[in-house]
Amino acid sequence: MIKNDIEKIKKHFQENKKPYYFISPTNFNLIDMHQWVKNWTNINFINCFDDKSPSTLLPKNEYSRQFNNMEEINEFLLGHSETQSLINGNDKGSVIYLFFNKVLESMTKELKQKLILPSNELVKSIDNKISTTEIGNEADVLSVPNFLEHVNSYSTLMNLANKHGLGEKLVVQTPFGDSGKTTFFISSEEDYNKYSDQIEDEKKVKAMKQINCVGGAIEACATKSGTFVGPLLGELIGFEELTPYKGGWCGNELYQSQYDDKVREEVHHKTQRLGDALYKRGYKGYFEVDYLIDLDTNEIFLGEINPRITGISAMTNTSPFCQTSIPLFLFHLLEYSDTSIDLSPSDYNEYSLKEGAQGITSQVILKATHTGLKKVKSAPASGVYEIVNNSIKLVKESSNPVDKGDNPNHFYLLRIINNDEYTYSGADKMILFLNQKITEDRGMKLNTFAENIIKLSNDIFELRELTDEERKLTNMYTSPSSIKGSEE
Repeated sequence: MIKNDIEKIKKHFQENKKPYYFISPTNFNLIDMHQWVKNWTNINFINCFDDKSPSTLLPKNEYSRQFNNMEEINEFLLGHSETQSLINGNDKGSVIYLFFNKVLESMTKELKQKLILPSNELVKSIDNKISTTEIGNEADVLSVPNFLEHVNSYSTLMNLANKHGLGEKLVVQTPFGDSGKTTFFISSEEDYNKYSDQIEDEKKVKAMKQINCVGGAIEACATKSGTFVGPLLGELIGFEELTPYKGGWCGNELYQSQYDDKVREEVHHKTQRLGDALYKRGYKGYFEVDYLIDLDTNEIFLGEINPRITGISAMTNTSPFCQTSIPLFLFHLLEYSDTSIDLSPSDYNEYSLKEGAQGITSQVILKATHTGLKKVKSAPASGVYEIVNNSIKLVKESSNPVDKGDNPNHFYLLRIINNDEYTYSGADKMILFLNQKITEDRGMKLNTFAENIIKLSNDIFELRELTDEERKLTNMYTSPSSIKGSEE
């Protein structure tokens, strides 16, 4: 019966007449959605596809306005005359953001569009590592042994760690943060002093015992029928070839032998419980959960909950499983629609557990790891590339990673930074979608294929030093390539 219900969902969105607008700096997170949903439009700021992407509007930034976060970019995009012209007079459109705030909520309402996300107030209350821990405890999805307290000195930190039996090596997180920027590994007072201002500014921090672990990530959708759960992805954290942030997310991979059936089943059950707990709090729709798997004990701990579309959404929805069934994100659209298609979450989740890890896919997030400011001399086109004789060549320009097929020598490159833009440590350069494994030793080490593809991709992304004149202008220049959501 599940296949019949899936076909009904496909048909519903293929015949969709209601406009959907995804407003974000790039369409990376929902990159394939226009293939599944008729009348889908991406409204973006960064030109990743050299104006060749279908269903994409790129409003002009005529005055080279600079932005501090994603919300400001989205305010610019929504308020732009080109966007207003597109949606003017249409009071049946639905708007989706990666990050949004109360200003965007108000602007969306004034334009008579429907925001199909939980309220900003609710998202902010959940998008907090302290709240995440408490929600997990309520749902019997426990974190690594920890305490949630105010810390005002190294001695206070260690006294609390001793009280809770956490040992002398700790991981400290502030309530909000992205890609490891506010995750601190502390083994000494010297380590603590590097981050003391950020730690002591918070009313509470989460301090955890350091464990020998690998990360896993999974997306789900909380609905009135229950929680639909997607495939479990392995997670890359802190590889210095990819990110300057020690605790920073930098990629994912998906293949059957990565986890045994028991681990997958336990993660699915934990994620269902978290989704049901979120729904009771009024949260409905798409979310992501990070887990930490202890390599010494095989225990599975809650890492964090991200109440939104996330960095793994593109890989989840373009995975072989979702491509042969339906993208998980369609359940989010259904939850906010008037259409009722009675697909049982338990049936779907059983199907996802059985078939979710078919094929071999991975993604690599390549950030700039150099020191100082540089400028892009030559950036590759987004598209399908082929590995030939230890070099890579463009097969075809494309705006869809699915076009890479399943050939292990083909991969998709999504360019983020363009020619003549400035790049700095931590800036997003490009994202690679691959058909091969990228780690070994249970995700603890990049394999030779990954090391090679990273080197080859970086080689075709040419940077140069700044001229004296450019250096004088840099204080007035901010690249949008790594701007994240603000913390209200």
